[in-house]
Amino acid sequence: MQIETDFFGKVDVNESEVITFASEVPGFPEAKRFLLLPFGDDVPFWSLQSVDQPECAFIVTNPFWIDAGYAFELPEVAKEQLEIDDAAQVAVYTTVTLREPFDSSTTNLRAPFVMETKGRKAKQIILDEKFPNRQPVGKLTKAGER
Repeated sequence: MQIETDFFGKVDVNESEVITFASEVPGFPEAKRFLLLPFGDDVPFWSLQSVDQPECAFIVTNPFWIDAGYAFELPEVAKEQLEIDDAAQVAVYTTVTLREPFDSSTTNLRAPFVMETKGRKAKQIILDEKFPNRQPVGKLTKAGER
């Protein structure tokens, strides 16, 4: 299958790479299926691109590269919806807002996307206010390097 994307034009999609959201992504009720498309080797950002709505794409990153102490308890309802049996099969991504200059860009640690990697099910969860929704990404320029 081929889809139109916001950042990469037309791309071929392998159905096994599709991530299905267990519940609506706020503001995008029609977007249920997504892909993670890398911006390049060693680039710490991906496009979380909707398969269903080409105009729906989020720049995301691994929040643990921004804050090594980032940790939260996943609500039981989310664990059930995503069918999480093993914490090792969980990936977490947070949206990034790019700004000029780059080191003033931020990521939203309050509303991460959580994915069960084996079944490729995901959900955006909203955490409490102790997590910032505008955490600076600083000088993150390569995967895992600040």
